[in-house]
Amino acid sequence: MGSALSSLVIIGTWFLLLLGALSAVCWAGCVWVARRRRAVAVGLGLLAALLTLATAADTVNAHYGYLPRAADVLGLTSWPTASVREVVATSPRPNAAGGEQPAGGRHPDGAVVHLPVAGVRSGFGTHSALVYVPPQYFTDLKARFPVVYLFHGSPGIPLDWYRAGQAAKIGATLAREGRPAILVAPALGHGWLDDSECVDRPGERIETYLLDDVIPTVDRLLRAVPDRADRVFAGISAGGFCALNLGLRHRDLVETIVDISGLAKPTHSGGMAGLFGNRPDLAAVTAANNPQRYAPTLPPNPPTRVWLSGGLMDFGTLADLRMIALALHGRPGFTTVLRPRPGGHDFAVWRPALRDGLRWALP
Repeated sequence: MGSALSSLVIIGTWFLLLLGALSAVCWAGCVWVARRRRAVAVGLGLLAALLTLATAADTVNAHYGYLPRAADVLGLTSWPTASVREVVATSPRPNAAGGEQPAGGRHPDGAVVHLPVAGVRSGFGTHSALVYVPPQYFTDLKARFPVVYLFHGSPGIPLDWYRAGQAAKIGATLAREGRPAILVAPALGHGWLDDSECVDRPGERIETYLLDDVIPTVDRLLRAVPDRADRVFAGISAGGFCALNLGLRHRDLVETIVDISGLAKPTHSGGMAGLFGNRPDLAAVTAANNPQRYAPTLPPNPPTRVWLSGGLMDFGTLADLRMIALALHGRPGFTTVLRPRPGGHDFAVWRPALRDGLRWALP
């Protein structure tokens, strides 16, 4: 049953047509029996209303591709998992001959674990990062791997990367191509609607959490390569802004940025005071977190690679991506690539863009 739900795609045309047809049949049945059996008519009416709501909701879901499988709607896991102990303390198991046997046979496609990250420096509290490790992590116990930090959008949570983003599937594909990497999707706020934009703000120091808590925890507990050349910041939408802004401002920590559909300036429903707080240096802090302002003035070192992508129909975002590409193109120390693709501001663009961006980013 779990396997069937994991593979049942609910955003396809035929599934939506089936929901709509069932809804229409129930409404027709409700009208037909209304004068004969009122109780049956009421029941059919309620069922028809639920099916109509489900059809409308799934139509919106299909547009954004947010919950592509039945398992996602029900909160079930549809990707390979492992215990955090297997990943943090991966060690060979004794075999029958008294030698050592790696644990790779259990995770041929890699696995996803929940890695607790305490906000020791940031005061953000302890939150789980969803971490994918490739199959090579279990078969080559001396190997270390590059790390890709995945920043989700807003509204959004780390789970988005593994549901609609299919990060585990992309990670397994990259591993088969000889590009095994650890993928880390950390929490960027206190909830689905928390638009932190990965900055330090009153009561929520997300920039400090990512740089001073998440990265050191990953480097300490996992077999990561603790070097800027083997770190990638990647993000979608608001997370794309996070990747771009943090990556450009902290080039000592990361060499490669993958910005997918991210704007080139901070935005917040409450304005800049709502984002950074009502402070006397608000204008300066805002400018310091505005890549379209500071990108043209960046020094050439250390060398930085920037991969930009977005939907051709996502006009406002694509304009910002082109602005950043123009600002960095040809500048000493920067390698910049802009790859627009058909589509809008949704996972139909973001999934293949992540795959292609990481193929470019990883050696």
